[in-house]
Amino acid sequence: MTRDHIFRAIRAERKRQRAQWNKTHRFGFGDCSSLRVSNATKSAVLAEESGEVCRAVLEGDTTQLRKELVQVAAVAVAWLEAL
Repeated sequence: MTRDHIFRAIRAERKRQRAQWNKTHRFGFGDCSSLRVSNATKSAVLAEESGEVCRAVLEGDTTQLRKELVQVAAVAVAWLEAL
């Protein structure tokens, strides 16, 4: 993957996250870029996504690993947007 392709994938994942979480839910409102979601929840989301990276590594699934790494990066970007 080129860096441009990676950044496009992260932007697409951020768009997906915004669409999926643009509502009130038991953790607040919005995705990890929202000030209405606690840092504790954001850290749990990031940890969950990191766990999925570990699973893909253990299973030797490079395709899934790429997908999960993009999700980790997108969650980190979202959280940075909230700071």
